[in-house]
Amino acid sequence: MSLMELIIKVLRRKSIELIVLLINALLIVLFYNLLYENNEVVYPLMLSGFVILTYFIIATIRYRGFLEKLKESIVSPDYNNVDVNSNEKEILYTISDIHQNYLKEIHTLKQSINDKDNLFSQWIHNMKTSITVISLACEKSTPYTKDNKYIDDIKEENNILKKNLEEALNVLRLEDFSRDYITSSCNLRELVNDVVNNKKRDFIYKGVFPKVDIHERTYVYTDKKWCGYMLDQIISNAIKYSKNAKANKIEIYEKNNIDTIELFIKDEGVGITKEDLSRVFDPFFTGVNGRKERSATGIGLYMVRSIAKKLEHSVEIESEIGVGTQVKIIFNKQDIY
Repeated sequence: MSLMELIIKVLRRKSIELIVLLINALLIVLFYNLLYENNEVVYPLMLSGFVILTYFIIATIRYRGFLEKLKESIVSPDYNNVDVNSNEKEILYTISDIHQNYLKEIHTLKQSINDKDNLFSQWIHNMKTSITVISLACEKSTPYTKDNKYIDDIKEENNILKKNLEEALNVLRLEDFSRDYITSSCNLRELVNDVVNNKKRDFIYKGVFPKVDIHERTYVYTDKKWCGYMLDQIISNAIKYSKNAKANKIEIYEKNNIDTIELFIKDEGVGITKEDLSRVFDPFFTGVNGRKERSATGIGLYMVRSIAKKLEHSVEIESEIGVGTQVKIIFNKQDIY
């Protein structure tokens, strides 16, 4: 707040007191003229002006201190309110009580959310155990039920369920992200190749060829696990929405800048409509393409944007219907933490 704004506020706040002091000054001048015949007005005016000015300066200083206490009270209820008057103390005490009540409610709400998250997390782990049992049962029954369509369907549904549970678990972990990541200098080519190698079956099944063009000495500062998750989500989408055409490919390449590394993941897929493009990072948004794909959850790109933000990376997406989609991740070359 500027000095002029402060003065105007004090004038409005203390307008009655200042008017009373001005009336008192006029009465003193009038009394002085009636008492003495020389019509002296300078001395009483100077005396009254000094009193009014002193009062105004003190009021301004006290009000400025009160405003500072109000600012402190916004941040925390634990502040010192010794240098304020009784009326201002009542205001600050009331704010403190409101703070304390809200803190209690927030603590209760957080505890309730944590309890639900723990219960949900335990349920997910229990479900994953069941998924593992189903997977093992399918594997053991394979020699006896070779080329059995029903077993293949069970395996496929089991894999979809496993993927959805992993996504749900990662959403829960995102709340405690600060305790679950370590940034370090990571080889970008190795990060990408690890994901591409894990997706070999998906590439082959879809008939898509990955083309990786990243220098072997390109390093970025990121968290290896969470960055791998981001790349997995983006590459999975690129495979999922690629066209079933001969010589169709997914290009993954880098652009080296002064302070940053830009990673591009470009597919030749169906593309995203302009209406959907601005919402692809919204939670649970699947769009036109997602409604055609049964396994779409609308969580993947939301998680990508959330993780990138926490790691101080940037994610941008461009797309054209019938041409394909390009996702760009911007990494830092140096550790910013």
